[in-house]
Amino acid sequence: MGEIDQVLARVYAARDPGGVDRSGVDRGFDHAPHFRPPKSIETRDESQAIAWPATVEALERSHGDRFEKLADMLIDQSRSGRAKVTLFTSCRRAEGRTTLVLTLARALATKPVRSLLVDADLGGPMLARRLGLTPRYGLEDVVESGIAASSAWIDTKGERLSILPLRGPAASPREFLASPAWSCLMARLRREFDLVLLDGGPLFVGLSAAALHRSVDAAILVQHQGVTSDRSINRAREVLDAAGIPLLGMAETFV
Repeated sequence: MGEIDQVLARVYAARDPGGVDRSGVDRGFDHAPHFRPPKSIETRDESQAIAWPATVEALERSHGDRFEKLADMLIDQSRSGRAKVTLFTSCRRAEGRTTLVLTLARALATKPVRSLLVDADLGGPMLARRLGLTPRYGLEDVVESGIAASSAWIDTKGERLSILPLRGPAASPREFLASPAWSCLMARLRREFDLVLLDGGPLFVGLSAAALHRSVDAAILVQHQGVTSDRSINRAREVLDAAGIPLLGMAETFV
């Protein structure tokens, strides 16, 4: 399987923002230098009980049908080959992005697909804290220390949903995403899971979306109408478009 990871990693590492089809399918890519992924350390972290936030459970009860529709849409996108890895982002913090992604993950957990939720907010990770997890390993250990990805993701009991947390902020986010280990990881996740959701950081805080364009197929922009202006939304669309990341749609929170 290591050879497959290397080939897929070279494909996605070589993606050009200008060469991404709006359907999410690559038209072509350049040759990338050969690299050997770090040796994996197969030490499986023990399963931990996930404590779903009360807000998420409340949203599931009151608006479960909406999240079911969004889950079905993402499954259709994946099965059609248009979007297997989806980035959830916002213009700023405190717009309800992580809460929305967690509620969506609950809906996906009941579907006949294998889904993974990744904490990709390199400047302010929240998934582990929101779920009451104290992971032994996290995303940073996979990318920076060679820990096997399967040792870091946490499977939910009785469901086809897994969580890949981030234990703390990345010291150098741009270098983190530019590393061969990140590309290799994303290649493996594409092979292992039917759907990969990235809970990414805000577009206007810290790292630009351009640094993520090689990793994702499409994005959903989360907005809080009381916080985000139309001008910011238009700017966010421009940022995603310039990065070659198709926008699947927008999700309004606190409405």
